[in-house]
Amino acid sequence: MSNRNNFSTYRNRNHTDPTASRYNSKFHQRNGPRNYRPESDRRPTGGDDVDTLMKSMGHHLAPIGNSFHDFSSRGRMGKPNGNRRPVRSTPQLRHPQHNQTGWWRITIQDAGNIGKERVITALRAHCPRQFLPYHYHIDSKHKAGIFFVNSQQDADMIKRANGKVEVQGLDILRILISRVPAPIPSLDEDIRPHFKDYLINRRFDQQIFKLDLTNLADDEELSSLGIFPQFNKHAFIREVVDIVNKDLHMTRQLDLGSNNIVNLHEFRNLRLNDLVLLSIASNQLKNVDDFDNLKQLPHLDHLFIKNNPLTLSIVLYNKHLFNWSISSHSSTIRQKLPQLKRIDNVDLPPTIRFATDIETITLPASVPHCVPHDMQGFLAKFIDEYYRLFDTRGREELQACYHDLCMFSLCISSVDGSIVPTRQFKFGTFISESRNLQKVFDDKRRMMLLRHGKSTILEFLRTKFPLTKHDGNSFHVDVISTANNRAIFTVSGLYREVDQNANSPVRCFQRTFTCAQTTAGVLIIADHIMITNATDAQISSMTRPTPTSTVSTTSQPTNSNGDIENQMVLKFSQESGMNIAYSKLCLQENNWNYDKAAENFLDAHQKKMIPSEAFNKS
Repeated sequence: MSNRNNFSTYRNRNHTDPTASRYNSKFHQRNGPRNYRPESDRRPTGGDDVDTLMKSMGHHLAPIGNSFHDFSSRGRMGKPNGNRRPVRSTPQLRHPQHNQTGWWRITIQDAGNIGKERVITALRAHCPRQFLPYHYHIDSKHKAGIFFVNSQQDADMIKRANGKVEVQGLDILRILISRVPAPIPSLDEDIRPHFKDYLINRRFDQQIFKLDLTNLADDEELSSLGIFPQFNKHAFIREVVDIVNKDLHMTRQLDLGSNNIVNLHEFRNLRLNDLVLLSIASNQLKNVDDFDNLKQLPHLDHLFIKNNPLTLSIVLYNKHLFNWSISSHSSTIRQKLPQLKRIDNVDLPPTIRFATDIETITLPASVPHCVPHDMQGFLAKFIDEYYRLFDTRGREELQACYHDLCMFSLCISSVDGSIVPTRQFKFGTFISESRNLQKVFDDKRRMMLLRHGKSTILEFLRTKFPLTKHDGNSFHVDVISTANNRAIFTVSGLYREVDQNANSPVRCFQRTFTCAQTTAGVLIIADHIMITNATDAQISSMTRPTPTSTVSTTSQPTNSNGDIENQMVLKFSQESGMNIAYSKLCLQENNWNYDKAAENFLDAHQKKMIPSEAFNKS
């Protein structure tokens, strides 16, 4: 305690220790007056401005004094003379020359209509010293000019110019100041040329084609230009990559060390075909998947990655948790970058490659489908007859094509998310009959949807399978096997569902038949059909049906479909009021699409484009 009250030890006293006057004043004496306040002996001043008060306070404050001076030094003053209010000293008053470091945003209203050059020139002419505006840009919404300074003195100096600067008789500048975090770095049209010249002239070695970008954030020359690199910001990396691709594309060695890079996502656009060495050491890379972004560098064979959290964590795991090693870490990177030969200072072992990797194997020519010559006649006759019967209403005559113990299954596949334009026609309740193994997981239901026996199959085809009209010109036939008196072949193509109450969707199908030779002839013992919606291209290429009045040499399928077309003509004639000839002509012109024909009829009828004889049924 004696040391604290010893005046000779003042210079060694801690700032938290009480002063001697604190214990000697009446205010702190035991049993002294509680409402005692020291009286001020400050001389009257001529005004209340800050400079006068500071001179008065500095004149009366002593290093160690009585109780009044002690309280004043702590920011507390006695009762002033006259009617002036007490003044509390602030940190700004106690340290008037203190200049904080940080960033301040300068917003100049309506600067977008004035122009950058006029605004900056007028400000610099008014301010007593020069300042460096960083990242000047225009707020497109409010037409305000915005830039940043990293000095409190510059910010205060510009703030004092608010309302005092007139720009060539146009307007008086209204200035707003606010403190902000570090702005996102951006190379505007004024700064970018300086940064590009700096990289080319200061950081690029033309003898060995090396670009050294290490520790750009601490470069004082860049700071003097108003450029503050931040490689942990994607916007800045994009600017750097763009400059390197355009102006330094010949780079063979690139050093990005000590730049606080957290990922390599933006480096996926780096196009340096001659780059052989890349250093990203001493950064903040944590994920080995980041190296996928370097796959576009074909000749990269040496990579430095040391002193990253990625490598440090591997070492930690190897020591304490898992039996990992740097070799496993390198092998993971090498899987992503197989062209690498060296990581840090470790040579990678040569890759083991099979002969098939380097030899060219010539595959036999592929054909879209294959039908043996001796089966062409049989298959042509079988397919024509089968689909003639299948496209008839009722499908009663199909019983002659199936074996008594045959099997049948149906699979409907959706094409949701396909990149090929496809009509998304609905299947309705018909989709519940699908035995798609990717959708049906219950074994009992799978067995139930696998239909056995001729009668069961024909019942399903008559009652649940929609009425169809196949396009024979879209058929493709491929024979899989002809062994053991059995023929396995597929038929793929297009058909239209003939339903007057629907949009007549077009389906794409592939049907696999297994046929066997029996005493009753060739019969189907297994039938599997897969259906999906047709693509737009398939629909547009679908063959236009042959009119029933035309005699066809292939004739049987066309004649059987004539009944359906005649029914459509009769119904269209009844609903439109036109005679049979014009109703048939309207359906033919609309490719026998009932809804489309009806829509075009109504449109033409409203425009009075249909001749009167079309409604003459006599």
